[in-house]
Amino acid sequence: MYSQLILLAIIMAVVIGRLVGTSISFMKQVMASLLSVIVTSTVYWYAYLRDHQSDNFGIDGWLWLLSMVIVSLLFYLLFEMFDPIPLGERGERLTEAKNPFKRLSAWWRRQRRYVQVSIIALKNGVGKNLAIKRSPASDRRAAVSLRGMLEDCGGFFIKFGQVLSMRSDLLPPAIIEELSKLQENVARLSTAQVEEILAKELGRPKDEIFREFEMEPLAAASIGQVHRATLKEGGKKVVVKLLRPDITAKLQHDLDILVRFAAWVSKRSAWARNIGFLDLAKGFSASMKEETDFRIEARNFAQVTASLADSQTKVKIPDVYRELSNSKVLVLEYMEGVSVKSGTAILGERGIDRREVQRQIFDCLLEQIFVKGIFHADPHPGNVYILNDGTPALLDFGSVGRLGTLQQDALKRLLIGFEQRNAHIIMDSLLQLVEPKQEIDQASLEQALSQLLVQTAYDAAGSSDAFIQGLFRMIGEFGFSFYPNVAGAFRSLITLEGTMALLNPSFNLMEESRRFARDHVSEFLPVGNYADLKTTATNELLELLPVIRKLPRRLDHLGTMLEKGEVSVKIGFFADKANTSFVTKWISQALLAFVGTAFGGISIGLLSLSGRLSWERFNIVAMFGYAGLLISALLLIRVAIHAVRSLKQTKE
Repeated sequence: MYSQLILLAIIMAVVIGRLVGTSISFMKQVMASLLSVIVTSTVYWYAYLRDHQSDNFGIDGWLWLLSMVIVSLLFYLLFEMFDPIPLGERGERLTEAKNPFKRLSAWWRRQRRYVQVSIIALKNGVGKNLAIKRSPASDRRAAVSLRGMLEDCGGFFIKFGQVLSMRSDLLPPAIIEELSKLQENVARLSTAQVEEILAKELGRPKDEIFREFEMEPLAAASIGQVHRATLKEGGKKVVVKLLRPDITAKLQHDLDILVRFAAWVSKRSAWARNIGFLDLAKGFSASMKEETDFRIEARNFAQVTASLADSQTKVKIPDVYRELSNSKVLVLEYMEGVSVKSGTAILGERGIDRREVQRQIFDCLLEQIFVKGIFHADPHPGNVYILNDGTPALLDFGSVGRLGTLQQDALKRLLIGFEQRNAHIIMDSLLQLVEPKQEIDQASLEQALSQLLVQTAYDAAGSSDAFIQGLFRMIGEFGFSFYPNVAGAFRSLITLEGTMALLNPSFNLMEESRRFARDHVSEFLPVGNYADLKTTATNELLELLPVIRKLPRRLDHLGTMLEKGEVSVKIGFFADKANTSFVTKWISQALLAFVGTAFGGISIGLLSLSGRLSWERFNIVAMFGYAGLLISALLLIRVAIHAVRSLKQTKE
């Protein structure tokens, strides 16, 4: 008996799953059918069979099967509504795990950690303090709550807070100051773990590659650990960077929770929604996933080194031993030196001007941002070294940014606009650096920029710093947000400013940027003299010639159409494929719902007509009525399931 019910549930799962077009797993389809069989069989026995013992499968049996199908459809809808796996634009399941038991285990771990994070957030009052109206006092309370929550959660939450602490373009000073206090305490890998990673990833005993390998790490971070070693071949000293063995699983786990937490905060706080808190979390998640693949970092090293091949700066970048590196092990050239924080002593001993070294490092970073388009995204003091001979060096290219020519040109014009105190140039460049909004009050924006320029014009000591802070504050007030790559460039510059202050306490970011622009006038202003002007004009004219050649013919054609009254204006809403697809999709769903409702109404009418007939004999009217009810249920449940799936679809 039980085996027959299970077989019936499997058959129903196969058939009904095809009919309703659900995307839940086969195990859930079987579970929905099995629950339907159990529920309807229990009701069928309690309401009919216990009082009517019969061996014949009559109308009551068909009613039982019909009820079983309809209840199964309702369970399908229930599982579809609470299925945690998101869907892509085409309705595909965005998950790598195919095994249902692994998925269930991962789901349980994720939910347990999510509950833990939620309790920590509530304990620290994050939701309450972010939801209230903004003021200096509320910003301070929100900052303390957020820092406490991130510290208690640990792991990548702390790293996320450290990244947020550099987003002064979006966050108020109180939160920036509080998040800057976050410190990461990471346990070092044991000797056994280091040996295991090397043996597994190198494919041969480490003694065949390294003459010496120091088990005491030079540094340990949340993603990897760095060791010093000496190659057996050539005796060159190298740095070996190892990826933590459990980092991939922990990364997926914590970043998923982090994005969920950001979504939760964004729902509770209008301020979090306005600054794009959820987008910040998603961007951080994407960058962290890149940093856990050392092949990407090796590629970054190679690209930045190649881009600076003709640079006039003397900043050194370590070479990568590609033949010894892979996704979990990175072998780099070892450089004798200290971080810039301790490098002033070396420069003093060698009689090297600290300001000249500062200019070399600063010019190298600005050349990467304004000219080359690929730049070091995290130049904090630990990643900027002073070698023993006084040469500056950049380390750790796990995080790099890339700017297109449009963003580079806009950044150049932003700097020129500040130099010329021209609010229109600044606004024009700013609008190319921020994500577009449907409505932009350009007049108000230009007025605000003009006021900002006046306010910072005569503060000789810190006009540039005041201008940058005011610009970031203005972006927040107007509800703008920089493109992620542009925000990365500003974040890199802000981080670099603190690093440069260690070498030159009187360092001024905007003053040094203007000096860089003057020294590289050909990159900022292609027209420097009459010869340049002539060349530029010739190039522009050559680009416009095809358009100019067609212009008389087009003007004549336009005049003829005006004379004949044939000029018309078309509003092409349906020219956009996305609009057409959207309208077609929902019209088809509305038609299905209408047809399903019509079948249901007709079926109820047929059943009411057949009510006077006896249940004991064959009633074709009732048969059509119940068949219509089944079709109606199928169509309506299918519409409901597709509506639920549309809500779960995410943009790729």
